[in-house]
Amino acid sequence: MKKATAARSLALDILLTAETENGKADMLIRNGLNKNFDMSDRDRAFTARLVRGCIEKRIFLDYVADLYASKKIAKMKPVIRNVIRMGIYQLMFMDSVPDASACNEAVLLAGERGFKGLTGFVNGVLRNIAREKGKIVIPGEEDAIKHLSIGYAMPEYICSMFLKRFGMERTKRIFAAYDKNRALSVRIMGQGQSRENELLASWKEAGVEAEKNPYLEHMYFLKNVPGVESLAGYDEGQFMVIDTSSALAALCAGVKKGDAVIDMCAAPGGKSMILAEAAGEEGSVLSCDISEDKTSLIDENATRLKLKNINSSVKDATEYDSELEGKADVVMADLPCSGLGVMGRKCDIRHNVDQKKIMELAGLQRRMLKNAVKYLKKGGRLIFSTCTVSLPENEDNAAYLAKEEGLIPDGLSVYLPESLKNFEEEKGKLQLLCGEPEGMPLLDSFFISRFIKA
Repeated sequence: MKKATAARSLALDILLTAETENGKADMLIRNGLNKNFDMSDRDRAFTARLVRGCIEKRIFLDYVADLYASKKIAKMKPVIRNVIRMGIYQLMFMDSVPDASACNEAVLLAGERGFKGLTGFVNGVLRNIAREKGKIVIPGEEDAIKHLSIGYAMPEYICSMFLKRFGMERTKRIFAAYDKNRALSVRIMGQGQSRENELLASWKEAGVEAEKNPYLEHMYFLKNVPGVESLAGYDEGQFMVIDTSSALAALCAGVKKGDAVIDMCAAPGGKSMILAEAAGEEGSVLSCDISEDKTSLIDENATRLKLKNINSSVKDATEYDSELEGKADVVMADLPCSGLGVMGRKCDIRHNVDQKKIMELAGLQRRMLKNAVKYLKKGGRLIFSTCTVSLPENEDNAAYLAKEEGLIPDGLSVYLPESLKNFEEEKGKLQLLCGEPEGMPLLDSFFISRFIKA
């Protein structure tokens, strides 16, 4: 008897776990693939794309299902609900999958999971969608929230937040940018231009396309990468993976040789590595995070990159450490946040954010910032950054630093590439947005602020 493909069966298992346990999608995908190590690379890629796609596009998929199913998707059995989502995603977004295969495989999966009585229902829903998929329409702009929510598979709360702040056209541009594929972003560490050229030549010979990052020096966007660890220079610590926005936040600290730096929430350590390189052998970076699992990632990166001036430490950033008071020339506070700036790279974030969560995170950040201020020397610099766009987490906490802690906002312009200088709307505050500047490579939506302690 014919069985559903292993890739689809694994995808269903992961989606069911994600739904019932609210687990992190990337972690669940990684764990699922690790347990099925004998799967081909093609099947592994198929599984990962299908899972991420079904989670990312869930709101749209459910909208389509409800147009064609006699029973609302929210009231279906979890297995049937996710089988139908998988089928619709393949029909609507995976051109390489024949419509017949998407429908037939869904029927097989439903039967194998004990729902033979519902295989006709699954088959009917998906075949109707396959016939009608070119005619499916979403709500018009007269209902702005529904239009954005269905069209970009975003929860209505997020649509309302973005619409209020950025307007319709800008919101659509940001959401559309989240949907686009991103090249791998890497930074070549201080090797000198000739060594950098040799590394680029090695990548080219291996069939890897390297496009120079127009925002920052020594950074490139890579395509056709078989695996980061297989690239020339990885084992030798000649480069690291880091997004442009994260690298820019670290560079905005303006670290000088000999500076003492504290990176409060550092894992996996990308910003710490840039800070350590800038501080040199005369300086130091204390790279902290909340668990040994996290600090071990920092240690691995520091060892691979041969940066000996980094010390990692397990610390809860909300708990004050009197031994650090007045010790830092620079404090890097890239703090936990709602992650609305990286929704394009983390498919489950959009489903896990609401006003209560944002306010809780803003309060958590403020407790951390109070400690960050105490760790600074007089004249020291604080970089407060997040990968989100919410006012309570960003601008409100930046205002707190100036009004309540007495820090002086300090201009970012000198650290910014020409194409981003106009985005510093207020001195010392920069809100980067995915999809802007138009026509340029995509950035994470990132908030960066810089302060001096008087």
